[in-house]
Amino acid sequence: MAKISLNLDERTIKNGMAQIRLRINHRKTSAFVGTGVYVEPSYFIPGTLYDPIHRKASLFVEKRDKVQRIVRSIEEWLLDQDEDTLAHISAKDIKEQACGVCTHTHEAEVVVSKMETTMRKANDMTDFVVFFREYGDSRTTDKTRKSYEYVWNILREYCTARGLQTLRFSDIDYSRLTDLARWIKASGRGESTRHMIESYVRAAYKDAQKRKLVDRSNDPYFDYSIAKVPAKDIDCLTAHEMRKVMDGDLSQFAGLQRARDYALVSFYLCGANMLDIYEMVSSKGEVVFMRHKVQRASMRPIHIRIEPELAALLEMYGGTERLLSEAERVPNYETFQRRVNHLLKQAGKKIGVDVTLAKVRRSWATIAASLDVPDRVIDKSMGHVDASVKDRHYEQYDWSRTAEANRKIIDYIKSL
Repeated sequence: MAKISLNLDERTIKNGMAQIRLRINHRKTSAFVGTGVYVEPSYFIPGTLYDPIHRKASLFVEKRDKVQRIVRSIEEWLLDQDEDTLAHISAKDIKEQACGVCTHTHEAEVVVSKMETTMRKANDMTDFVVFFREYGDSRTTDKTRKSYEYVWNILREYCTARGLQTLRFSDIDYSRLTDLARWIKASGRGESTRHMIESYVRAAYKDAQKRKLVDRSNDPYFDYSIAKVPAKDIDCLTAHEMRKVMDGDLSQFAGLQRARDYALVSFYLCGANMLDIYEMVSSKGEVVFMRHKVQRASMRPIHIRIEPELAALLEMYGGTERLLSEAERVPNYETFQRRVNHLLKQAGKKIGVDVTLAKVRRSWATIAASLDVPDRVIDKSMGHVDASVKDRHYEQYDWSRTAEANRKIIDYIKSL
């Protein structure tokens, strides 16, 4: 995987400001790309990818956000490439993509600047539909821009259906948002689509507030809540499918094998999620951690014994401070999980199993239940919130029950 870092280009110093540039390393080649962001050298923070500018610097937020957009766009592009492509491209090829991202980011800033000038001149006559389109055009990725264009067309369709020439900011209130939601449902669109439309409309409206194009005192979202995404059943793998995941030969594909093995680390840790695994510290004998998703005073640390199958994986991938060495190198959890998910999807195609991290987590619980592991043991092992006051305050849980259940599940799958 290519490595991206940031440094200052001392050759570009103008009026005491130097340009932040990307350094791309890939397959023993390197390339540099200017971001167009200039800062005083004393305000540059080396060694960080997402927050490289000291908060004392003028325009700190705008400059930091621009660098973040560029870095994340390039990372997303890299994740979209398959292993064969990455094996045959150089840092120079990635630089060409990076230059495109930087150019579009600059163009987007010009669009936003023009948009602000136009909208301020319009004052109370501000056209939200026009603003929405321009806001969408200023997004950094093609996928997001296309999504905003899709929603923009729906807003125009809504205006036509309601006999409106357009929607002004002054038109957007609780009643209008409620009417829009009813119309979306009546048009035959699903709850997920409604959620996307309402989320994008709110994002554009909030951006206009930040730019002081709309008075915050009349915020329609103070009373209105957008639709929630309907809960979906997460499929899980059968015990036979988990056996295929364990046995799949990926020795010719190092990245895919690593992602598959990380999924097995999750399974051997009773279905621990990747955020918790990313933060886990290196240990021997057992892993002790708190779930990040459930931070409550009543929650106690989870104790999971390291089984031989997990120990073998930690021999290959274990870190000195964190459980996994890659977690020490990757700057944040989001990037770590994106990498794993992306490669795991490809690994599943090679193995012949549609495997995801969510399915692996759910599979541990489902297989445990099929083997008559008590619900309380499953809940404790997976860090679910305790339901009863008695369970939280009076009964001491015996973590050897989790170790026994985990061993039972692993042995059952290996016996198939």
